[in-house]
This record gives sequence, structure tokens and C-alpha cells, in this order.
Amino acid sequence: MPYEELPLDHLPAERIEALWRYRAKMVHRQLVLPDGRIDLVARGTLTASGRISRVQLAVAGPADRPGFVVAPAGSVTLGVRFHIGWGSACLGLEAASMRNRVVVGRAAEALIGPVAQSMLHSGSLDELQRALMDAARTVSARASPAAGHASVLEAVALLRRGVPISALGARTGTSERTLRRGVNNHVGLSLRTLWGILRFQRAMARLQAGTMPSLGDLAADTGYSDQAHMTREFRRFGAFTPALPAAAPVVEAIDRHPAWP
Repeated sequence: MPYEELPLDHLPAERIEALWRYRAKMVHRQLVLPDGRIDLVARGTLTASGRISRVQLAVAGPADRPGFVVAPAGSVTLGVRFHIGWGSACLGLEAASMRNRVVVGRAAEALIGPVAQSMLHSGSLDELQRALMDAARTVSARASPAAGHASVLEAVALLRRGVPISALGARTGTSERTLRRGVNNHVGLSLRTLWGILRFQRAMARLQAGTMPSLGDLAADTGYSDQAHMTREFRRFGAFTPALPAAAPVVEAIDRHPAWP
């Protein structure tokens, strides 16, 4: 398996969703689906002797559209995926400014801070993994959530369970207008776009599980107005239709690999 999720160990699970690793023995082009997360990423070239060289760092912002990334042959990519709404707080950035962006090189190092140097000077894959985990712990500990952050996290949790936008105000005790502003600030996407992405993820997971008798049933079960509506949303977020999803990963279970320039 070129992609695997690793144990979080002592990383704060309430802020960090996954620690992942992706190896490419040959050049690989991977479809990337939008998921609303921010990733802290380190990529290097693994030599025949097991050493790692040419380490690059990146911070990948939340995307609202699908894309592709090409992993060079012999590369290994390690990443920390923050929970929706936590990446901006941990890295001290404006989430909306990172929409559909990947910051690399010196700009990424500046966002990460002094702990970036340990990753850049790692000599082996194990060293790079430890340095990435240390960096993730450091940025998580320095997180200083702004006002309204708790309400946004509650709203995200409700959206992931399929609660419609119209019910969020009553469930969170916060006006929809305030939630819209908060989601844009802390997640980096509009509330409606985030809702669409999370609904698309649920539909993808159920479709690939093979438990729905028909596409019409899938549309009704996951909150689309009808099958045509679901097809339009699949094209928007996946660039494919519900009838032809096999080439795409389920982003809730399989990592999105940030696009590198």
C-alpha cells in the first residue's frame, strides 16, 4: 500500500485527525478530493541506502474542488492532517487565505516556525517522522482559538452527521449568520460549500460500501433533493458521476495528497 495512516501516539487527537505516509515507487498521479482540512506536509527523496534527501515542507489549505498531484518516483511524503477547523488555529493563519492554496518552501517554514529546521535536516525517514510529530505537537500546543471557535467545531460535528444548515442555529445556540462568518474564518470555506463537501463524502462512503440498492436511494439517504442534484454535486466535488466513482478515494478514509507546484 503506497498510502498508510500511522499511530498518533501522543499527538493531540482532538486537534489532529491523522498522521499519514505516502510512498511512490514510480511516478504516480493521484486524484485529490476536497475535504475541508489543512495539512502540514514534508516530502523527501528516499535513497537506495535508506537515507532521505531534498526535504521540502508545505502547508496545504482547504480545497473546494478536485485536482491531481503527481508524486515523483522514489519520493516519500509524510503529513499531519488537522481536524476541520483546527489547522488555522494551530498554524496561526487565516484559513480563508489558504483556500485552494499550497504554501511551500520558505513561506511554509515561516508558518511552521523554528521547529521546521529539524524536518529539513532529517537524515532518515524515521528522523523525519519524529521531527514532523514534534512540529505537530508544538504548533498544536500554541493554538489560540479565536472567539466563536467552539461553535464552529460544534457545527462541523453536526454537519458531518447530516444535520442540515437550517437546523444549526437551534442546535448550537448561534445565529446562522454568525456561523457562516465563523466557518469562513476557521475552516476557510463557506458554510454551504463545507456542507456540500461533507455530504459528498458521506455519499461516496456509502456508495463504495455497496449498501444502497440504487442511486435514487443513495440520494435520498444522504440529503440530496434528487438523483440529478447528487450527480451535479459529484461532478463539482469529484469530477465524476456517482455511476463511475471507482477511480476516486473516499476522503474520509483515504488521505488527500496536497498539490505541489
